[in-house]
Amino acid sequence: MKRIGILGVDALTEKLIAGFFQAVPDAQVFLSPANSERAQSLAREFPCWTLDNPQAVIDEVDIIIISVAPNTLSELSGGVKLRNSQILISLVPGIPSLTLRDMFQHPDCVRLQLAYSDGINKSAVILTSTDEEIQRLFSPLGPLIVLAEESGFDSTTGGPV
Repeated sequence: MKRIGILGVDALTEKLIAGFFQAVPDAQVFLSPANSERAQSLAREFPCWTLDNPQAVIDEVDIIIISVAPNTLSELSGGVKLRNSQILISLVPGIPSLTLRDMFQHPDCVRLQLAYSDGINKSAVILTSTDEEIQRLFSPLGPLIVLAEESGFDSTTGGPV
């Protein structure tokens, strides 16, 4: 499995981490910020690494999942540098892939939405169009829906329209 970094640990990413470790017990997950009480709690429950800042996480991983408030995205993107070989996956609502590409100066950005109303690894996982490797990564977390056109993403996920 690829090494996964999560920038912004919240209730949704907490479920995502639990799902990864349930589906793939040897997952390698890195969390930022290390000073977050939620990140520390997850590191005690699962074999996650907590690092001091977002760039430290980015330097360790192949896949970066961001889950921050939309109003902090600009600050985050201005403070990090991604490698072209990495994939950026966004849980940030209402921010199109094109905007993410511009903000992070990165060619490979995917939007993701998880619906955990029915429990871990049983609810829909919605992705904008992406390669098979990313689809395989998220398919153990629940029924996978890959949208060919991003234009329907927000209406499919119940987000901004």
